[in-house]
Amino acid sequence: MRVFLDTSYYIAVQNPGDQWHKRAMNALKPQDEPITSSLVISETISLMQSRRRFSAAIEFLRDARSNPSVQIVHVDPGVQSEAWDLFARWGSTGANATDCVSFAIMGRL
Repeated sequence: MRVFLDTSYYIAVQNPGDQWHKRAMNALKPQDEPITSSLVISETISLMQSRRRFSAAIEFLRDARSNPSVQIVHVDPGVQSEAWDLFARWGSTGANATDCVSFAIMGRL
């Protein structure tokens, strides 16, 4: 099964004190095909940096870029346009721009 990994997943996996840590650690099964986006990776390292975890952000980025088991989708103009349409529709409910890119990618996959 394809499984989309978002920023919340990555933050929870790295932080044993996170309320979702245990669930995140058990979320992926060996047969799963993990997918994420370049924007999720960027959002994750930016969040880590803002929390004064720059070294951990660099380590996460290095690991993410070298992990052949996780497909990183890079946003093309079509996905971006679709995401902006989704943001116009769902942004007022709390979905941010990166979330909308993720929804567009998931919709295509």
